[in-house]
Amino acid sequence: MFNFGKNWQKFSENALDSKRFVDAKDSLRELIGETNIRNKTFLDVGSGSGLFSLAAKDLGAKKVIGFDISPESVDAARANAQKIGVKDIEFYRQSILEEGYTQFGTFDIVYSWGVLHHTGNMYGAIKNVMKLVTNDGTFVIAIYNKHWTSPLWKLIKRLYNLSPKFFKKIMIYFFYVIIYIAKFLSTFKNPLKKRRGMNFYYDVIDWIGGYPYEYASEKEIVSFFENNGFTLERFIKTQGMTGCNEFVFTKNSYM
Repeated sequence: MFNFGKNWQKFSENALDSKRFVDAKDSLRELIGETNIRNKTFLDVGSGSGLFSLAAKDLGAKKVIGFDISPESVDAARANAQKIGVKDIEFYRQSILEEGYTQFGTFDIVYSWGVLHHTGNMYGAIKNVMKLVTNDGTFVIAIYNKHWTSPLWKLIKRLYNLSPKFFKKIMIYFFYVIIYIAKFLSTFKNPLKKRRGMNFYYDVIDWIGGYPYEYASEKEIVSFFENNGFTLERFIKTQGMTGCNEFVFTKNSYM
């Protein structure tokens, strides 16, 4: 299993700066809307570096909690809160598939971007997160798009995690070039200019190392949510083939 926390620590130490924090806030404004965040409670499931928890708090969320399965991620998030200067925010070590995830209560906005497809039980994890959304609340989720190349990527990710350190380095630099070219040809934009305050190099490591790995089509995700009492409010299709599709759902009040 890939250690996302160590990658988040390196990203935080080597790439996170004020510009990326501003970009993260702009991303939340674009996806959710600043007025929809202000004075709301916000839960970040799989908080990683904590960047989006910090962004939500800085945009006016009245209560923000983030949790992650990786202790390294929790350490990075707490350090980043001090580094950026955002206060009154809490980070915990918790798995969405382990007992205790309901301890935080329910939230107006639950945000889980690019996380639940790495749990090894994607739909079980999604169903658990659904319990943390208040009635009429918002669930923001990003899931890898289903594509004919998805099974091949699953093999590549497994190979990476089974490989010795020197071979992992070779794979990183090889796929850095491949992914750069593929993204440029599919978007005609510079892949180094990342959305959401991310960093291309650390995203490549996350991508080729991210195992367990699951994926789903837009139709499959929407159908699952509708069958569990949610309504789709917004959909943003990935610009690539196997990147993350973004969804914003509202939990129906009768649930």
